[in-house]
Amino acid sequence: MLRCLRNFVLLVLLFTPVVALADGLTIVDVDTKSAPDISVYFDLRQSDGMVVTGITTEDCTLEINNMQPELISPNIKSFYEGDRGVGILFIFPVAKNYSEESFAIRSNLVTLIQKLDRRIDRINAIPYDNTATPVGWSSGGDGKLAKAVSEMNTSDVLEPNLFASFTPALAALESLQGVTQKYVVIISDAEGAIVGDPTRANRLITEFVEELKKKQIKPIVVAYSPDGKAAMTNAHLLQRIANNAGGTSYLVYDTAKFQAVLLSDVFDDIYKRYILEAEVDLKKDFWLDEGRYNLQLTVRTNQGDVKAGSKISWPKLSKSRLWLWITLGSVGGVILIVVLVLVFRRREEEEVIIDHGPEEMHCATCGKVIPEKLFGFNGEFCLSGGLPDCPYYQMPDQGKIQITKGIMADTTFFIKQEITTIGSYPENNVYLNDKAVSRKHAAIKADEGKRYEIRDFGSANGTYVNDERIERKFLRNGDIIRFGSVETVFKLK
Repeated sequence: MLRCLRNFVLLVLLFTPVVALADGLTIVDVDTKSAPDISVYFDLRQSDGMVVTGITTEDCTLEINNMQPELISPNIKSFYEGDRGVGILFIFPVAKNYSEESFAIRSNLVTLIQKLDRRIDRINAIPYDNTATPVGWSSGGDGKLAKAVSEMNTSDVLEPNLFASFTPALAALESLQGVTQKYVVIISDAEGAIVGDPTRANRLITEFVEELKKKQIKPIVVAYSPDGKAAMTNAHLLQRIANNAGGTSYLVYDTAKFQAVLLSDVFDDIYKRYILEAEVDLKKDFWLDEGRYNLQLTVRTNQGDVKAGSKISWPKLSKSRLWLWITLGSVGGVILIVVLVLVFRRREEEEVIIDHGPEEMHCATCGKVIPEKLFGFNGEFCLSGGLPDCPYYQMPDQGKIQITKGIMADTTFFIKQEITTIGSYPENNVYLNDKAVSRKHAAIKADEGKRYEIRDFGSANGTYVNDERIERKFLRNGDIIRFGSVETVFKLK
């Protein structure tokens, strides 16, 4: 009783169609060896296992170590354009009831193999009747596998055993190295799949599916018969392999469509995956030390965002200091320009206009020769400091300032005008040839009451009377007046 119930449950499970689950987004490989250049190989599937098309760089977002770096010149291309090889193993029947005249399996398969022209790919085939032996791995595009398949003949076996191919297929794919993804492409109508009771068939399929998942081998199943759907009585077994192992299945009922499925759908199923290539911008705040980090890829689709994660190895990189030197150079250039502008302006302010005058000039009061460096003074002066016989000295209540220090020491300027200007500009009444003196430094005003008031013109180094910085002040006989670093004494008669 229990045995009958168990068999009934197995039969229900065996013949109940399985709804395809969504594969979603899968990261196949991540290449960081040329970091900061990075390549992310990924696969995006619909719920029925079909490839999602039309993905652009704007749809993709990368996070590394929970940071989202800026990507320079991102680019999306197909897996076919990449440098990652794949391994493809074809399983197909050669039994007598799969005659080439009716099914044309081998001729269409040869055309597909010839289309696989990438030398980096590895391809193999297992023809099966009651036995199954791999032809052997060869490179894509070398023509060896296409030639071997085209030269095969159908066998005399009427009921081929698909299950006979499972063990050699797994062994062949397990031995294959140097590829990023492995595929097994099964072509059969599954009429010969049940050898013995259904319980055994279900067990063999379950074991095969578990091994495919464990070894990360993706099945692509083409259930095909030119005699129509009714002839494919066990096609659902093949679909179970694809659906439960995360693969893709196709049901084909005529020869013309079979060719289209092989050359277009199966080919695209392998190669219409994506490679996101970009340079990670290290000039911003993003930086990683050497080590392993989490990478997350998010792809925006019309059904919403899908995400997948992977562990990546980030190599040791040297930080580029070019941006720093460019920044420092730019700042330094700006500072240099500002300094040069200030220097030129200062030179213009300090420019000395020299009137060479006659070869020799004499003071009209004391008769001494006036040094060449004093040429150009407009104010009257006496190098002796004002002699008693100086006509200006004889004038009542006339003030004067006498330089007490510096290259012009003992030079006296008489205050004759109502307003006497003082500065380093030659047009001043009192011309002080000193860098510490502003061009228009100060002025002394004499009023009718014979008072003398000194006023500062906002000079850079200030005007001091008896060591007190002033803006305006009435002068008294003997006051010490300093214009910048030039010290003078104010005297009355």
